[in-house]
Amino acid sequence: MPIQLLDHADSVRRAIAPGITLKRKSALGQFMTPAPVARFMASMFPPSTLTKCKLLDAGAGVGALSCAFLDRWATSDGFSFHDAQIDTYEIDPVLRAHLDRTLARYQSRLSVSYRVIPDDFIEEAALQSLAPRRYTHAILNPPYKKINSLSSHRMILRQVGIETVNLYSAFVALALSLMKPGGQLVAIIPRSFCNGPYYRPFREYLLNRAALRHLHLFASRTTAFKDDDVLQENVIMRLECDGVQSNVTVSNSTDDSFSDL
Repeated sequence: MPIQLLDHADSVRRAIAPGITLKRKSALGQFMTPAPVARFMASMFPPSTLTKCKLLDAGAGVGALSCAFLDRWATSDGFSFHDAQIDTYEIDPVLRAHLDRTLARYQSRLSVSYRVIPDDFIEEAALQSLAPRRYTHAILNPPYKKINSLSSHRMILRQVGIETVNLYSAFVALALSLMKPGGQLVAIIPRSFCNGPYYRPFREYLLNRAALRHLHLFASRTTAFKDDDVLQENVIMRLECDGVQSNVTVSNSTDDSFSDL
């Protein structure tokens, strides 16, 4: 019987999300991933013949994205990994406790090891950016929050060659810097990075280091995170680290049911 723990993670999300105050969501940029979106994101990864997977999930919340990825592996849908190592980052202690319990449930049924890391991802990833790149896959719903021009995060990012104005773009850029050549990154992020001068350095950073393989668009701006009442246009993209740019798959759906994909 295939393991499907994403639905469990989603029930946890729906149970605890109403108790997270708007002020706290805003402070941390927290908008947790609904199960249909997580499942679709996991499906965007291409088949892999790698025997060992090293997955990064930064801003992991209660673990929906990691669960979606592991559920796909458990069904033998294109992944031939013998084992997987997962690094999850989550600074919220309440979410972190749920994340740890959920991922632990996979260990009796899959050859998987994991770390739930409480540290600030920007600080930790910047320190690791000069180390050998190690992740083969990354799946991200990064926090959405502006970075103050005089903040420590802005200074840290600048030191590693990343010039950007929001946490979501910082997370994606740093994740890309930690990935092995050929590594696959799937992220759901606001569409604001696609145009305008503020995100030009971020766009250049991405396209100099990766090939864009797939871009998914939503016709409605309110559906991807409707439980959080987010009025934001979002896109899901897949990048291939150090890839050579060629054709891009562009898909769209009206909403997060993907019924008219």
